[in-house]
Amino acid sequence: MNSGSKSEGERLLEIAEQQLQKRDLKGSRQLALIAQENEPLLEGSDQILAIIDVLEAAEKPLTTTASTTTNNRNNLDFYAILQVDHRDSQDLNLIKRQYRRLALLLHPDKNLFSFSHHTFDLVSHAWALLSDPAQKEIYDAGLGCAPGSFWTACPYCFHMYEYPGVYEGCCLRCQKCSRPFHGAAVNSMPEMVPDQEAYYCSWGSFPMGFVFESLENGGGSNQKPAAAVAVVPNRVAVPDGGSVKKKRGRPRKVAV
Repeated sequence: MNSGSKSEGERLLEIAEQQLQKRDLKGSRQLALIAQENEPLLEGSDQILAIIDVLEAAEKPLTTTASTTTNNRNNLDFYAILQVDHRDSQDLNLIKRQYRRLALLLHPDKNLFSFSHHTFDLVSHAWALLSDPAQKEIYDAGLGCAPGSFWTACPYCFHMYEYPGVYEGCCLRCQKCSRPFHGAAVNSMPEMVPDQEAYYCSWGSFPMGFVFESLENGGGSNQKPAAAVAVVPNRVAVPDGGSVKKKRGRPRKVAV
């Protein structure tokens, strides 16, 4: 039974390949899906489906300025080619996962079906553009995708910054201490101090060796206003007057 089912799946894939060569994408997709249902472990159906997905995406050209501003002369929708919704245009991890998945399925050394080389080139071109922050920003602007933003914090001086979403996960340089740090997004902003442009920061956020020289309430609270908001380059949280100094030797104990 297993052997017969597999033979039927292979026969369906052969017909799907013939339809693919004729650019009958709809017919080829239907046959590949039937072969996948008959024999889920049969290699080839997912490769044909990946080729069809990319070809169909490439056949739907853009009508925006994204084509001219990024040398996209064929008006290609690179998000559609990578099977990413425009609403997820700022999710760099998703874009990377989709590229890797399609690259594995479409690589000509492993995928011997028609148009594998062409679709692999399309996917590689899409990734080359969308993985470049400068080109992606221009492309998104022409496409009408909102760039978005995220907040991150310098782990050395604890200043907080707001950057465009394309820089999430990149190596950034602190405007205050000039040290490089990983631009990891802060999932939720700290509680703001009432009537002040400052936020509360828990003592647990500070590494050993950092102490405050002046405490407004004598150290009786486990929170202290730590920063104010300014505009650099989007927005940045900077100290509000209290100083944070790094001590050498054993850290001073602070009552909490």
